[in-house]
Amino acid sequence: MGNNCVHAKISKDGFFSSSWWSRSPEMITYEKKESSFQEGLNNVVQSNPPELAKIESRKSDVKGTDQVMIIVTDEKKDAWMMKQEEMITITVDLKQEKTNNAKPKKPHNVKRMASAGLQVDSVLKTRTGHLKEHYNLGEKLGHGQFGTTFLCIEKGTGKKYACKSIAKRKLLTDEDVDDVRREIQIMHHLSGHPTVISIKGAYEDAVAVHVVMELCTGGELFDRIIKRGHYSERQAAELARTILGVVEACHSLGVMHRDLKPENFLFVNAEEDSPLKTIDFGLSMFFKPGQLFDDVVGSPYYVAPEVLRKRYGPEADIWSAGVIIYILLSGVPPFWGESEEEIFDEVLHGDIDFELDPWPKISQGAKDLVRRMLIRDPKKRLTAHEVLCHPWVQIDGVAPDKPLDSAIFTRLTQFSAMNKLKKMAIRVIAERLSEEEIAGLKEMFKMIDTDNSGQITFDELKIGLKKFGTNLNESEIRDLMKAADIDNSGTIDYGEFVAAMLHANKIEKEDYLFAAFSYFDKDGSGYITADELQKACEEFGIEDVHLEEIIQEADQDNDGRIDYNEFVAMMHKGNADLGKKRLPNNFNIGYREPMVAC
Repeated sequence: MGNNCVHAKISKDGFFSSSWWSRSPEMITYEKKESSFQEGLNNVVQSNPPELAKIESRKSDVKGTDQVMIIVTDEKKDAWMMKQEEMITITVDLKQEKTNNAKPKKPHNVKRMASAGLQVDSVLKTRTGHLKEHYNLGEKLGHGQFGTTFLCIEKGTGKKYACKSIAKRKLLTDEDVDDVRREIQIMHHLSGHPTVISIKGAYEDAVAVHVVMELCTGGELFDRIIKRGHYSERQAAELARTILGVVEACHSLGVMHRDLKPENFLFVNAEEDSPLKTIDFGLSMFFKPGQLFDDVVGSPYYVAPEVLRKRYGPEADIWSAGVIIYILLSGVPPFWGESEEEIFDEVLHGDIDFELDPWPKISQGAKDLVRRMLIRDPKKRLTAHEVLCHPWVQIDGVAPDKPLDSAIFTRLTQFSAMNKLKKMAIRVIAERLSEEEIAGLKEMFKMIDTDNSGQITFDELKIGLKKFGTNLNESEIRDLMKAADIDNSGTIDYGEFVAAMLHANKIEKEDYLFAAFSYFDKDGSGYITADELQKACEEFGIEDVHLEEIIQEADQDNDGRIDYNEFVAMMHKGNADLGKKRLPNNFNIGYREPMVAC
């Protein structure tokens, strides 16, 4: 699920080389058909002249792992090097190759069933259909520690997706199960953001959990860095906007990624200007404003110093993004050593090197940005929005006008503009969503409902909005409160909160729309009449409604009732702004910062 360790080493010839321990390609969706170690070895050696390739076998620093290193030297390449020459070290886990079918070792405190891993009835908390009812599985795209990724084709449309199948027998602890569940929850929570890989659905059977997601065929950002050596400043700035836009969006929704690195960004296709998508939320966590974590997670080159000190928050993502930008510009990481310990010591105490090539040729603006993202004191480090406001990152010198508002304020404002029928329909849809789909919203509700009453009061909403960086006067907060309080109880209950916070991509799903329409169309006539709408309002506790006005807003043919097509059109109306950005927009080692004007 993303526990990838990266090592650096100085070769005997004195040049920098990178060794990737346990690099997990479970979400890599570009095509790679290396069926065995020997085939992969042959491919690498045959693709390079004999005088440029040599093979070295040694014991790994990772306990219990033998490795072979295929060292390819190339005087013309400029990536991951110190002077004129590069050495790329590809590590292969020989023991894994030899014991491919071996069962994982059982922790002493875990009960095992025969070849079935941790005894768990269900990973997902909601019953799902069967994957093969909806999709045909195709070729294997990649594999990792916990599962395998396949091409899958939707039966009804023929559309291609990637399916990550996570073997339940490999989930050896309750923590493993929680990690899988939380990753799916976070993917649903972030669903709809243009640069986050989108989840289509999750399925579970007796053998595995299957996560169907967007297919990306352009390969990793890491591989393009290796191929290019490094990016031009203009290209690096464009990628920086994407990466920091994702970070800002994640933080505004109460999610910390915790494993940002080039391998966790995929290109949608092989085109030069392909969109970039963020993947692998296996180490991501929901967080509250001001909350600090102490578990050491991430990847050595990219891990922030406060993570190593076991006291960190979302600012750690900014550090990791700063390391990525440094690598984009120079082709090498800012902190490295011959072992994990040396890398970590450099992260904690080392100086950023702006003297070696190509840094003398790089602009002062780029250096200033990197320097301010890699400040060791997280309180002094730039926020995601401040990075996006930095002159080097801005598009044609124009900064984004303001930070992303907190997701709570933005979505409550959008919800307030909807008519009563649409609000009721969204409430119906919200009640039909799986626990995985709304887990992130549940976390947000709990953060605001400080007395755990199950109701958000005016004072709790006022404090919550201020805590998340949104300062409104009391009348504005009362307007938001009134908009979300569908039953006019004076508080916002959990169902009302979830309805108000739903993203457009859930509101517009056909099966949800049909279920909502059917709720109002009590007699199944294919029309919502004034009488049926009146009954629905009574069920929701809504009084003093003007039924004729509600119907007129959706009734396109003026027949005094609403058919399904008119209902769908009403539900789609105004959704273009829902979830739209304001911006021009591993190894297990407050929603966002207050708003800062550019």
